[in-house]
Parts: sequence; structure tokens; C-alpha cells
Amino acid sequence: MASGRLLSDDLALPDAHGQSPHPMDSSRVLLGLMTLSRKATDAEAVPEANGPLEGVISAAVLRSLLSALHFRDVATVRHARRVAQLVVGMAQYLGWEGRQLKLLEIAALLHDIGKIGVPDNILFKPGGLSSDEANLMALHHAVGVDVLQACRVDKEVLEIVGQARDEYGSPACGLRRTGSAMSLGARLLAVSDAYDSLRTEQVYRKGKSHEEIMRILMDNAGTQFDGNIVCALARWSQESGLAHTPTAQGDGGGGPVRALGPAHPEEALEASTLCNIFSYLYVLESLYDGFYLLDSDMRFVVWNSGSERLLGHRTHDMLGRVWTHRALSYAEASGQPYPEHDSPIHHVMASGRATTTTVKIRHADGQWIDVETQSVPLLDEQGHLQGIAEIFRDLSRPSRRPQEYRDLRLAATRDPLTSVANRGELETQLTLLLAESTRTNWAEPFSVIFVDVDHFKRINDELGHGVGDAVLVEVARLLQHETYSGELVGRYGGEEFVVLCPGTELEQGVKRAERVRLALSRTRLAELDRPLTASFGVTQAEPGDSVESVLRRADKALYAAKHDGRNLTRSLSLAEQNRGELVQATPELVPQNKVFQGTFVTMVAADMLVYKMGGFVTDEKAKLLEVTPNRVLLRVGQRGLLPFWGGSDDRRPVDVEVNFGEPQRSEVRGRKVGTAKVLVTVRIRPVGWIRDKETFDERAARVLRQLSSYFAAQGE
Repeated sequence: MASGRLLSDDLALPDAHGQSPHPMDSSRVLLGLMTLSRKATDAEAVPEANGPLEGVISAAVLRSLLSALHFRDVATVRHARRVAQLVVGMAQYLGWEGRQLKLLEIAALLHDIGKIGVPDNILFKPGGLSSDEANLMALHHAVGVDVLQACRVDKEVLEIVGQARDEYGSPACGLRRTGSAMSLGARLLAVSDAYDSLRTEQVYRKGKSHEEIMRILMDNAGTQFDGNIVCALARWSQESGLAHTPTAQGDGGGGPVRALGPAHPEEALEASTLCNIFSYLYVLESLYDGFYLLDSDMRFVVWNSGSERLLGHRTHDMLGRVWTHRALSYAEASGQPYPEHDSPIHHVMASGRATTTTVKIRHADGQWIDVETQSVPLLDEQGHLQGIAEIFRDLSRPSRRPQEYRDLRLAATRDPLTSVANRGELETQLTLLLAESTRTNWAEPFSVIFVDVDHFKRINDELGHGVGDAVLVEVARLLQHETYSGELVGRYGGEEFVVLCPGTELEQGVKRAERVRLALSRTRLAELDRPLTASFGVTQAEPGDSVESVLRRADKALYAAKHDGRNLTRSLSLAEQNRGELVQATPELVPQNKVFQGTFVTMVAADMLVYKMGGFVTDEKAKLLEVTPNRVLLRVGQRGLLPFWGGSDDRRPVDVEVNFGEPQRSEVRGRKVGTAKVLVTVRIRPVGWIRDKETFDERAARVLRQLSSYFAAQGE
């Protein structure tokens, strides 16, 4: 072993033995967050100290947060004040008052509080952000919600701030179903925030005019923003004079609480400490899949959005709840459940030391999730336990970055042409709605609206598919603008759309469909030489309904509208269906025993038939159902959860029966010569619901042609 003196031996360094942890270590930073939480708790005990903010947020905590934000970036404070003024004005125009206005104003003032921890090179970058920089910046609202949770801010404020960055109309993390998506306050805040951001001059672009902004908001209505809110902003801005005010540059109006910078050294030190807390939370949000904080009473004070996604427990249900094995069930990596008082948290409480353990945690749906968990004790200077942090890493998570994963997930639920929900997302949401209705004993009704663009095939044939695509985009846009918040618009296939309407009875659904039908009939497209109309069918889901039964009923109502002359709305209830009403107006579906038959002759040798058949199965992603020496039965195309055929061949399943005849050679002077001919007989039957024979015949003919091409077939 080497010996001798080191350079460091001549330096006057303190003895590291027994020294307390550095104040910037994980435990001390998170302890600062717990201190902020205690400050809020102490303020709750003195209601008169909060005045008009009582029950929403501690006045002292609000001042600390805004003071730290002012210390970090004055421009963000000014933006928050303008957004608060804008969103409150718009809410008052819509009839909001009292406590709801107060909650909305506080949410607006704090919606960008997470920017306190954004690094300078990103926050003040004099140019557009790279994808990596944008991903980090995008975390600021999640970080802000983490801090607001610890500050015991009213849960409605948390909901508004947390949801304001979600994509409108799409459940953000797979936990919310249609109808339980963004709150109205979050939608108001999202539009107000975007409006002020676009109108304010940035170092890398000029502020946009009111007309330019409204055009951008309208273009993104239904996907990023609520179209109804955008329309409300357009009306209110004209009446209030907002449309004619100059580009936002100043402080914007006042609010109930002035955003002042630190006035004393102690406040500056507190602001600096808060900046460190926010910066560390960016590390947790970007590197780990979830975390939560417990206070000294073992109550959840922070349950971040990552934990909500990972474990399935909603933040609203966890905050304030006492940690127990019933609240969160842990098991060893082997699957053996921990005894009642022998979990990683109990070891941390007993030893006061951080631990890292591979465990299983039960998801809200009952499944076990493999995670690596860091359990960190939060100790004060006297060594007293003030709380515990648990930090999770999902051992099964994909290697791609979280933002890329979210982008891919969103793209997987969208129709690429119209940007509304695609058929898969529609199926998922309808299933969730039925499950929720069954679970709650149908306490809340919901309706389904089918929409079919009139004479769409003629539009495609006469004017071209480009015009047809423009029609579909316009119909989707109008549906999104005219439907209510919480409803889901989806493209079912081809020219068909479906609207899921939670909290809507049949009579309301009919009125809604009529309003959309009239709005659509007044729409004029430059590419189209005729009025644009559609037919509507409406039904209400009822106890005992399945996905198939409720869709079949809506489909019958739709075809009643088309049978009666198109550009109409028809409804059908379960009772009417049972009485046989409207049945005469519904065309017969193609029967399941309908058979399309064709034949062809192949010269392929007998031992090559199976090989050729295998090529067709592989390329067409067919499913083998039955195989014998002379007969093959397979299914081409996939049947979705919903029974109707879709708009593309892969969503138009058929069963294909292929029968191989006996090989026959030609005879020359009594001798059989040449390669044997094989007569192949193909029978094709539909799988699912098909509304017209022509569609089935065209699909079946294509399958026959594709199949025969693999055998270099000759016609018969």
C-alpha cells in the first residue's frame, strides 16, 4: 500500500467525522419544503391572519411564493398578474362570482410558480428552446403543483393549476375518463395563459395582435383549447375593449395581493432557499417516476403526478390521508408481503437513515408494480424526524424520455387527419363510461350521438379525395366547437363520427345534436359546390346495456334519419326499441351468413401450396382458425371492441375459407404431362356489422385478388 503525505494533508480541512449533512442534501432540501408546509399549518390556526384568503391559501405563504418568484423573474410575476386579470374578467362575463372567482384568481397568480426552479440558461434564453430544454421547462407546472400541495393550497386550486397544461379533450395520464377531464377553471386558465403569452413581446419574437392570437386559438380549439372558451373570449374581448388594447408590456392590473420582491435580508434568504427547493424538485420530476412526502404525523402532504400515474391513486384522495399498509401495500421483491410494521418506511423511522430497496407496490387496480424506492428521513437540526420522502423508479418503464413517451401516447389516441379521438380511444372511453355507470348504479346518465356526413361517397367520387378530406376536417372542427366541455368527439371510421356525452339524458342529447346539425348545415366550404349536411342518431345508455347494444341502438337511430331524407336527427330509447319503433326505418345489415364466393386456378405444385398460403397469412397479418390438408380457414382484418366495420380494410374483418381441389394434369396422347392445375375455391363471410352489401362485396373482391396473386393464379 502506498504511503507518504498527500497534498491535502497541508490544508486546514475540518474533520468530516460526525459532521451534519450539507444543507443542500436531499433530506435538508425536502425538509425546507416541510417547513413551508408547517408555515401554512400554523397560519390555519389563526384564521383572521388570512382575511379574504381564508380556506384557500395562507396569506404568509402566498407572499413568500410570489416574493420568491419576483426575486427570480419579475416578468413572470407580471405575466401572472395579467393572466389573473384576464381570467377573472372572462369568468365574471360567464357569470362566476364569490369563492369560485377567488380560487380562479389564486390559481392564475400561482400557475407559473414552478418557474422559480428553471435554470437561467433556459428561463432567460434569448431564443427558441431546444427539445431537451423544452422538456425541462414543461416540468415547471408539475413542480409548482408539488410545492402548492405542501403549502396546503385548496384542492380546487391544485386541480386548476395541475390541469391547465393538459391537452384539452384527452385524459392526460390514463386515469381520467371522458367527462371527468379538465375542470372549467383549468380551461379558462389555459386560454388566458396562452392569450397573454402570445400577446406579450418575447426576446425571440414580437407580440402578436389580438386578431392573430384569436386565429391561433381557434385553429387549436378542440385539441389544445376548449372551443367554447375561445368563443367566449372572442365575445368578451369585443365587449370589454380588450381587443383594442396595445400589446401587453406592463405590470397589468392589480390583484388582491401585490407581488413584491424581498424587502429584507431574511426574505431574500427565504427566497433563495425556495429557489433551491424548486431546483431540487426538477431533479425528482425529471429523473424519477414518482415521489411523495409524509409529515411527522405520517400524513401525505405531497403526492406528485408521477405517483398518480405509477400507482393509480388520485392526488385528491391521497393528500391529508394517513400512511398505512391499507393506503399503500408493499411486498418484497419476491412477492412476500411485508409484515405490518416491517416496511422500508418503518426501518427509516427506526434508524433515521436513508435506504434504497427493490419492492413491489400494489397499484390501485390490484396489480403489483416492481419499483426501486428510496426512503429518505427528513431530520431537523436536533435530529428529530419531521417527515419521510419516498422516491420511486419504475423498473419496467420504457427507456425513452417521458415527454417523448407522452407525445407518442397522445398520438396513439388521435385520428391523424382530423385530430379528434380515434376509434381505439373511442372504444376505451365508452367502455370506461359504461363501467363507471354500472359502478355508481347509473347515478349519472350519458348519451351517444352518431354522425354520418350525407352523400360523402359522391363528394369523393365527383370532387376528389382532397375535398373529401377537407370536409372531414371541417366536420370534426365544428363538432369540437359545438359540443360541451367534458364530451369526447371521435372519428369512428370513414365519414362517421361519434360524440360521447356524459351527464346527458336523451332529450338533452337530441337538442345538442340538433344544434350541431343546424350549425353544420349553415357551413359553407369553398371546395364544396353544395351545402354540407349530416344525419344524426342519438340514444341514451341504460342499465343492462353493453358497448354493442348502445351502439346498435344509436346506429338504428342514425339510419332512421338517413331513411327519412338525411340532414335530420332521430333518437331511439331502449323502450322504443323494445316496442319495435323506428325498426321499419332501419335498413337491414348485411347478414353474417352472407357469402362471397370466387375461384381461381393455380399451377403451384402441391408441396408449395402451404408455403404460398403462409406468405399471404404473414403479409396480411391474418389469423389461422382451422387447417386441414385441403382446407384453410383464416380471418383477415381485426375486429375491434365495437362491432361495426371501420373505414379501412384492417378494420373490416372477414373469415376466408380456402378449399384446394385435387391436382389435375393435362393429358397428351393418354399421358399426364406438365405441372398439375389446382382449382382453389374461396368463400368469404363478413365478421361484424356492415351496413351495405356494396361495401362487403368490394372488400371481399380485394381479398380474393390479394389471395390469388400469391398463387400466380389464372381466372376461372
